[in-house]
Amino acid sequence: MIRPAIRQFAAAIVLLAFATPGTAAAQDTGECVASQLRSDPESVIAACSRLIADGAKPAAERGRALSVRGSGYYYTKRWTLAAQDYDAAIALLPTDEELLLSRSSTALRLGDGTLGRSLIEKVLTLNPSNPDAMWRVGAGYEDAGDYRTAIRFYAMALTIAPRNQYALLFSSTSNQGLRRFDEALKTADALVGLGPDEINLKPYFDYQGNRLDFYFIALKNRARIHWMLGHLDRAEQDLNAAVTYRRSAMSLTARGHLLTYTPGREQQAFADLQEAKSLGSEQYETFFDLGLILAKRQQFREALAEFDRAAGIFPPSGEAVRMRALMHRELGETDLAFDDMIQAVTTEESALKKTVVALRTAGYWRSSEAPDQLTPDFKDAIRACMLDKLCK
Repeated sequence: MIRPAIRQFAAAIVLLAFATPGTAAAQDTGECVASQLRSDPESVIAACSRLIADGAKPAAERGRALSVRGSGYYYTKRWTLAAQDYDAAIALLPTDEELLLSRSSTALRLGDGTLGRSLIEKVLTLNPSNPDAMWRVGAGYEDAGDYRTAIRFYAMALTIAPRNQYALLFSSTSNQGLRRFDEALKTADALVGLGPDEINLKPYFDYQGNRLDFYFIALKNRARIHWMLGHLDRAEQDLNAAVTYRRSAMSLTARGHLLTYTPGREQQAFADLQEAKSLGSEQYETFFDLGLILAKRQQFREALAEFDRAAGIFPPSGEAVRMRALMHRELGETDLAFDDMIQAVTTEESALKKTVVALRTAGYWRSSEAPDQLTPDFKDAIRACMLDKLCK
C-alpha cells in the first residue's frame, strides 16, 4: 500500500458529546447557568466571569461558574481555555462527576488520550454506576474496532439508564459494525422513539466540533441500517421524515445521497443536493454526489468544479481527487489528470485499488499485486490511462 488516507477519528465517538460552534464575540448578556449553553453558549462567558471574579462568592459557587464558563469555551471550540477553567473548577469540586467527564472530553480534544481515559476511570471509581462514563468506555472500544466489548459497556449503561441517547446510538452503530442489523435496528428504533424533544436534551457533535440536531442523527442512523438491509423504501421514509422535521442542508444532503445511488431517482437527488448547496452546505457528500450526477450527464466541467469542492472540504479525499482526475481527462487536460491521479493513489487506499483495477482491465498494469511505491512503471501506466478515456 502506498499510503492510505488518515481520517483521524481517535476517540472521535467520545468527542461527539461536547463541542458546538458559537457566536463570534462575547456578549455581556445572559446568565451563568448550564441551560443557557443550549441556546447561546457564548453568552455565559461574560456572566460567569463576573461571578468568578467576585472573591466574596463561596468556593462551590465559583467552582460551578468555572465549570459553566469552561463549557462556554468548549462549546465555542476554545478547548485550551476550557481545560484551564475545568482544572480550576475541579480544584474546588474534585468529586463532580459531570465536570470530570467534561474535562476528559477536553483532554481528548487536545490529544491527551491518557488523561482523558484516566478521568473516565476516576468517575467510575467514584460512581461505578455512572452510565455516561460507561458509554464513554464503550465508545473507546468502538473506536478501536472492538465492537463486542463496546456493546457490553453500552448494555450496562442502558441497564441503568434505558433512555440514554448516546448508549442507544452507539449500541446501534457497534452492532452495525458486527453486521448484526436486527440488534442495531432495535436500539435505532428506541432512539428515534424518544422523539426530538427528549433526544435533543443532549447535544450531538461531529468530529469537527459542529453541533448537529440529535433527532436528525437518529433518523439518519436508522435510514443507514435500512439501506444496508436493502430496504431503500424504508430508508427513504426516514430521510423524508428528516427533511419534513427540519429542511436543512444536512437533511437534504442525506436524502440526496441515498437517491443518488437509487436507480431512477437521479433527478430528485440532484434537486435535493442543489438545494442543500444553496443553503450553504459544507458537506463532502453534497459536492461529491453532485459531481457524480453531472459526470453521468457528461457535464464534465461542472462536475470537475464539484469534485474540486469536495476534495477541499474533506482533505485528504483520494476518491474526490481521483474523480477530479477523470474529469480532467475527459476535458483533454492530461497533465492535470496525471497529477491528480498520482495524488489520489498516494492519499487513499480505495483510490489506489480502483485505479489498479482500471489499469489491469485496460492492459496497462499486468502485475497481480498493487504497487507499494510510485515506481516509474506505475507512473507510466497511470499516464497511459490518463490518455485513454476507455481506461475505467
